[in-house]
Amino acid sequence: MPVKFLHTSDWQMGMKALHVGEKAKAVRSVRYETALRVADLAKSSKVDFVLLAGDLFEHHDVDEAVVRKTVEVLDAFAPIPVFVLPGNHDPLVPGGVWDRQSWKRVGNHVRLLTESTEVLIRSDVALYPSPLVQKQSTLDPTAWIPTRKPSDQRFRIGVAHGAIDILSEKSNFPIASERTNLSGLDYLALGDWHGFLQQGRAVYSGTLEQASFNERDSGNIAIVDIAKAGGEPRITKLHVGKLTWSEYNPLISDVTDVEQLRHSIAGVGAAEMQLFRIMSEIGPEVSILALSELSSLREELLKEVLFLDWPEDTIRAPTGTAIPIPDGLLTQVDSNLNAILERRIPDGPGHEFASADLNVVREAKSLMRRLAMEVSK
Repeated sequence: MPVKFLHTSDWQMGMKALHVGEKAKAVRSVRYETALRVADLAKSSKVDFVLLAGDLFEHHDVDEAVVRKTVEVLDAFAPIPVFVLPGNHDPLVPGGVWDRQSWKRVGNHVRLLTESTEVLIRSDVALYPSPLVQKQSTLDPTAWIPTRKPSDQRFRIGVAHGAIDILSEKSNFPIASERTNLSGLDYLALGDWHGFLQQGRAVYSGTLEQASFNERDSGNIAIVDIAKAGGEPRITKLHVGKLTWSEYNPLISDVTDVEQLRHSIAGVGAAEMQLFRIMSEIGPEVSILALSELSSLREELLKEVLFLDWPEDTIRAPTGTAIPIPDGLLTQVDSNLNAILERRIPDGPGHEFASADLNVVREAKSLMRRLAMEVSK
């Protein structure tokens, strides 16, 4: 009969998420909500079992509350069997998180894979786990998996945590990308890489929630159907992540540029689930109205989105940018400041400040621009 299972990895419960400051607690909390959604999908998809390919926890020193909440989530998968592999963040070591009493209260449907040995899930499904027992290694943890004998007509599924050799920048726990062929595996469920990645029958499901701006194609799980031993697995990638991490580097010259940025942001999704990193570049001919609108957009996002990394100095015109100043006294002051910056002695009363510190003059110019912007609102 066919086999159908859910592959997930790198939940990293208890992650600190310090890079999002005071929003770290909210980011951590969402991971539990998403994990519960995975439990619902496992049931609605009617999978035979679930593979969690390493790094269930961020590290061995996570709070007891983290372990208890994670156990509650895993219990939500019952009665579906869940197989948990220790990864490089939570390797199988004495006194680690796996020895906690709070972990040992997990339901009987959850099995921690503690040995590199064949595990029969059912008579025709053999699992080949490669649990990690340390944080770093240059050895292939899957090297132990035996080759398939000609008479073996069972489904053979590997589960491991490490870096297949197509990931050139990764060297910790290297895994041969040909492992599925070398060992006759129908599927190799991998963890460690946080994005979804498929190399033949070797697949990274990626983390269930994106954790930083530089991760790509995160927030997924894989539902795997295999009709017969040796057959091609049918892999369905499902996006489960609730958070969206987006980066923008707009060039702002006029109001239309600001409106385009606003439109792009609005199309991402619910504001309370968004994390943005914006590094705006101000064009040399930027209009006062554009700067005003840009400032307003930033203020709106600070109130609405979950997290915003948008330095305030990137919404101001560079010192040398020409900003129209309303006619009158301010025009004369601006002219005097420009003269001093050009190492000239200004006409009129302004000549008294010709020897002023140029940094002070530049700050005065900045204040003039901000005042001009306020006047234009």
